[in-house]
Amino acid sequence: MSVLPRLSVVVAARNALRWLPGAIASIGGSAQLEIIAVDVASEDGTANYLRSIAATDRRIRVIHRPEGSIAAGRNAGLTVARGALTAFLEPQDRWRREKLARQIEFHRINPDIGFSFTDHRRFAEDGSELVPGFARCPAFAARHAMRHEGFVLDGDAQASIYAEPVVVTSAVMARTALLRAVGGFNEQLGQGEDWDLWLHLAACAPVGCLPKPLTDRLLRPLEPGPEAAARQAARRRIANAYAAPVAALDRGALALCRTSQLGIEADGAALAGYPLQAARLRLAAFARQPSRVLARAAALDLLGVLGRPAVPMRLTPR
Repeated sequence: MSVLPRLSVVVAARNALRWLPGAIASIGGSAQLEIIAVDVASEDGTANYLRSIAATDRRIRVIHRPEGSIAAGRNAGLTVARGALTAFLEPQDRWRREKLARQIEFHRINPDIGFSFTDHRRFAEDGSELVPGFARCPAFAARHAMRHEGFVLDGDAQASIYAEPVVVTSAVMARTALLRAVGGFNEQLGQGEDWDLWLHLAACAPVGCLPKPLTDRLLRPLEPGPEAAARQAARRRIANAYAAPVAALDRGALALCRTSQLGIEADGAALAGYPLQAARLRLAAFARQPSRVLARAAALDLLGVLGRPAVPMRLTPR
């Protein structure tokens, strides 16, 4: 009888050959996990690469999907997952060496939590480091500033996840049975299905947090256009759908969410090379919720407009 893995790692990829080797390598060599690699209609050699590494690593199973979304690919991986826990890794992201071991142990100590997430570092494609995950979430950072070890969020966890972008997909580890019970990622949304899922899970079970940056996230620029507009529209729909239950937990989270959405749009504009648009969005966010992080980021955007070199950004909010 084969021993079931403790963890299933789902990597869904479309045309991600340039990043996949680094992502797979960052998973490490633990024999206590399985890797479910889902190729979603790739045309860059991703499928051949996955077949080649599966031939030499028995932990890897490959699923090929000729069409569909990344959300559908993740759900396909979730369907065949054998581990009691599932983690998702986006192909452009990387895990720190101790990430999986720390989260698995945290779930062992706290078996009732539905999912946990770690802090994360953020990088642009040129390798420059951006403001880290929790540092760009001033309310969450201030509330948990004194925490240095893993903890279970209070009963208003859904409001925290709604208010600020504290959770990213590659930082999550969740109970497989709960993921299946809620139907996995909502494939009908088209965009934002990850945020929707974390909000859904937070309504079903306690949420854990490891406040150490154990995940590295690469942010790719998204040019203004139909895809960017669709992403913004999806996030607005999700925000509207959860507004009532979140308001019952913390009405202030609604206003903070609107500020955060402006910040997310500003990040996208800055990465795509539109510093003036980014500065305008950040100043609009600052008008709603003043913070030094927003003011500093807007100033750097304006320096970009003027063609002046930017001073490195302080990575710790005040």
